[in-house]
Amino acid sequence: LKKVNIDKRIFLLGNAPSLNSIDIKKLKNEAVIMVNRSFEHPDYEIVKPKYHIIVDSKLASGEWPLEYIDLILKKNPSVTLLLNAKWFHLEKFSSFRNQKNIFWIISNSTSLLFNNFNNDLTSIFNSGAVIEQGLSLAIFSGSNKIYIHGVELNGIAYLMTNKESHFSGKDTDYDNCDSWNYARAMNSSSRSIRQWHKLSDNCKKNGIELINLSKSGLLDFIKRDEFKNLFN
Repeated sequence: LKKVNIDKRIFLLGNAPSLNSIDIKKLKNEAVIMVNRSFEHPDYEIVKPKYHIIVDSKLASGEWPLEYIDLILKKNPSVTLLLNAKWFHLEKFSSFRNQKNIFWIISNSTSLLFNNFNNDLTSIFNSGAVIEQGLSLAIFSGSNKIYIHGVELNGIAYLMTNKESHFSGKDTDYDNCDSWNYARAMNSSSRSIRQWHKLSDNCKKNGIELINLSKSGLLDFIKRDEFKNLFN
């Protein structure tokens, strides 16, 4: 995966509601990174993203069915799939260990105090949640122009105000969430926003251009562009 996308642009797609504002079918011939349950998007099989990352612990715990992996591979057989290396020795993942298009990655949280960033996916790299790991993948693959859409950093605010948090609607994982759960989620959300500031600063220092294509959300520190401008 290292430097395979030098001088190429990459599209990093999150699962926020803003994803519904664009026609992602236009990305079918682009290098695209999608994450988690994005395979539920009605145009997933048309886009066939080059990369898919799913590292949430819910897949190992059983809260998410293991069939998610089978669905991804069925809808997108040539995808490069990245899974959590913590699962590699679990018996339930044994059938995926020797598949050539599956890679196993592991990261630590990005430091908010120091600038010792590491985007080397062959090691324990510095990242955060799955979309930040997608950013690390884009950088590791050599791209220096990364377009971001469907990343709003405000999903918890949507859920707490009874609004849709994903392109597919409300996140059902939070159906039984109480005030204590939301308090913990807000702490995590706050750290994620600060991590993105650090990641953005690091990209600027290393000549990596981030462009936010979403019109809504909290990525106000990353320059914006219109999705339609790229496909006129």
